[in-house]
Amino acid sequence: MTTLWIRHGTSLDGITRPHAHARPDAPLTARGAAQIAATAHILRDRGVRPAMVLTSPHPRAATSAQILAALLGVPLAAPDPLYAEWRAPDCVLGKGPDDYPAEYQTWRTDRLRDPDSALAGGESLTALHERARAAAVVLGHPAGRNTALIVSHRVLIGAVAAITAGLSRPVDVFQAARRFTLAPAGIWPALVVRSGSPSGVDG
Repeated sequence: MTTLWIRHGTSLDGITRPHAHARPDAPLTARGAAQIAATAHILRDRGVRPAMVLTSPHPRAATSAQILAALLGVPLAAPDPLYAEWRAPDCVLGKGPDDYPAEYQTWRTDRLRDPDSALAGGESLTALHERARAAAVVLGHPAGRNTALIVSHRVLIGAVAAITAGLSRPVDVFQAARRFTLAPAGIWPALVVRSGSPSGVDG
C-alpha cells in the first residue's frame, strides 16, 4: 500500500498564534479549507484515488480529511488518535516562546536526558516515538496498489519521516521532527511528476 501523509490546512491558531503550541481544539480556517481543496485537486490531477482517508481526531485535521474525502469521492475512516499531533504540556498550549513558564523551560532540557519524562497533559518523547513507529508500520507492508491518505500534523509526520529514514532513539526522532518542514496541506512524501521533478506541494 502506498501511503501519503497530508498536513492539515491552516488552523485558527496558525494565524493568531503562529509561534505557539497549537491548542488541540483549534479549528480549520477558510484559508485552510482552500489549501486542502487545492491539494485534493493536485491529487486528482496526478491520478491518485485513495482507498480511504485516515485522520487525526483534532478538528483542524478531521475537517481537512472530510474535505479531501468529499472532493476525491472516497471513504473516510473514523478519526484515530494514533495520528494526532505530539501532545505538548498543558502549560504551553496557546503560548509562544516568550510566554513559556519556568517549569517548561527546565523540562525542555530535562527531556533530552530523560525521554520518558513528561509534564501534565503532555506526551513524553518515548511515547511519541512509540506512537510514530506504530503509525509508520503501514509504510512497510505493501498490499496491492491501493493508496491511503493520512491527514495529520507536522511533528507527527516529521517523526514518521525520521523513523523511516533510520533514526531509532526517541530524542533523535523528536529533534528531527521539530526541524521537519511541511507547509499546511502539504504532502509527504512529495508527489513526483513523470519527469521526475517534485510536484512542489510540500513546503
